[in-house]
Amino acid sequence: MGDALRHLDVYGSEPASVGVAEALARFLVARCDSHHAGWRVVRQVVVDSAADAPWEKCARRAVPLVAEDLLSLSGERGRTQLARAQHIAAQRRAEQIADHVDPAAVLSDLGLEQSLVTPERWQSALSSAVGARSRQQVARAVDRSLRRDSGDAANRSVD
Repeated sequence: MGDALRHLDVYGSEPASVGVAEALARFLVARCDSHHAGWRVVRQVVVDSAADAPWEKCARRAVPLVAEDLLSLSGERGRTQLARAQHIAAQRRAEQIADHVDPAAVLSDLGLEQSLVTPERWQSALSSAVGARSRQQVARAVDRSLRRDSGDAANRSVD
């Protein structure tokens, strides 16, 4: 895995690197269940909400997004750290699962105020929650994200 990340850091702009990025993305997405604590907590919150999410389908849909992100990171200076790449994979998995999860059920289950949530805001909220290590931290991250996003929307409508 380290070799693949180094390859992308050095040769990420070359066409052959797309295959390396896709292979690495598949590996990172699959590995979220065992190597990303935040993803496991978010996944448990979703399961507890009684959502019947298509986990594998959403994981497959996350792979091309993670591959694009890895290629974008390769254009930045410095080395891409494994932890950062793994976190990106977890965020993309959360974004993909968001469309299959009822925000009202999750918000209620987390003890948060239920409000109208757009699909984009919900994706952003679940994505931001993968940094959490507990159910309470997921609740705080989702709440913070939704408040921030609603504040941004209110500021845009005033302008």
